[in-house]
Amino acid sequence: MATVGIRGIAKGFGTTPVLKGVSLDIAHGEFLTLVGPSGCGKSTLLRIIAGLDYADAGSILIDGQPVDAQAPKQRDVAMVFQSYALYPYMTVAQNIALPLVMRRLSPLQRLPLLGRLLPGTAVQQAQITADVRTVADGLDIAHLLQRKPAQLSGGQRQRVALGRAMVRQPKVFLMDEPLSNLDAKLRVQMRAEIAELHRRLKTTFIYVTHDQAEAMTMSDRVAVMLHGELLQVAPPAVVYRDPASLAVAEFIGSPKINILPAGLRSDRAVESLGLTLPIRLPGHIGSQIHLGLRAEAFDLLPAVRPNANPGVWHGHVTHREDLGADLFLHVQLEHGGHRLVLRSQHAEAASLMVGSPLGLRPKPDQALLFDADGRRLRPALDVAGDGTILAWDTATAEARQFAGHHRV
Repeated sequence: MATVGIRGIAKGFGTTPVLKGVSLDIAHGEFLTLVGPSGCGKSTLLRIIAGLDYADAGSILIDGQPVDAQAPKQRDVAMVFQSYALYPYMTVAQNIALPLVMRRLSPLQRLPLLGRLLPGTAVQQAQITADVRTVADGLDIAHLLQRKPAQLSGGQRQRVALGRAMVRQPKVFLMDEPLSNLDAKLRVQMRAEIAELHRRLKTTFIYVTHDQAEAMTMSDRVAVMLHGELLQVAPPAVVYRDPASLAVAEFIGSPKINILPAGLRSDRAVESLGLTLPIRLPGHIGSQIHLGLRAEAFDLLPAVRPNANPGVWHGHVTHREDLGADLFLHVQLEHGGHRLVLRSQHAEAASLMVGSPLGLRPKPDQALLFDADGRRLRPALDVAGDGTILAWDTATAEARQFAGHHRV
């Protein structure tokens, strides 16, 4: 295992900056995922860590030691590429063994005929074969060792690429979108296998992807990147429930978070589309803000006469997405014509078809607030119906009651 330190890494191509002073610490045995849209600089950063590219400024440390001047093979890292990078004329066994052959055998020992006759070659070859077999057994590809890459499925090729990285027993695994060439079903399977592999090896993993599902299901921490900068580094649940900015909130989560215009009344209460939410912000009176509500942050109510319940938005269903375990309703609000996506239970939405009217009550403890520039705003104190002071913690979606019955 190894720690990885990223210190102020900057990189540009021509006049275009790609990385803008990225700094990050990755712990021993951690699974960290760099996630962001295409072109945000995550793959460039991974290549700089591997030594395949050089930074314009900054430094990479492995186990506390700078490695910027070291060649890739000296850094003791292994990289798994998006394209697998398997040699088509070699068997699976030869592909997996290649790093060991290059490391353990001299140039003369690698010669096809003469090398076999040199002292020590047979012993080294036997050890390499045993190491390859051990890795292949762990990845369930031992029965494929004599096949060529063209005879393998996408998932099998991915396992071979992982085996070639594993056989070296590196300090750090680097993975650059390794599942992007697989179909949806196989991606889900390989996500679980890579996460299990990490738990078994207890080695530091740095994983790059644009797929938030991979980032959220596999990682100890997620580093969200945009335009060459780190926006937030935190465990997946924190990034989802407590995003640091509007950009993070919009990127993380499926379906995409609902963003609505809002403002602050004179009593500091948040108002959006004619509805007043029971949350308050210190200051910012009269300013325009953004209200973010995840798909699960609503209570569905039977359709009632507009204005009969001032704490409810009214709208109608424009589309249903039945995904089996999940049911998503697309709803157009009567106020302003805004469209929302809601996650619902089949039982409560069984009678809601396209065109059906319904009422929506947002859950105030799950509301996310952002200023006009997308910075996170955090609610202060609120008052329950009986006047009890409550503090809403949006990170854990809990309301904590304070002693006494004092009003804000």
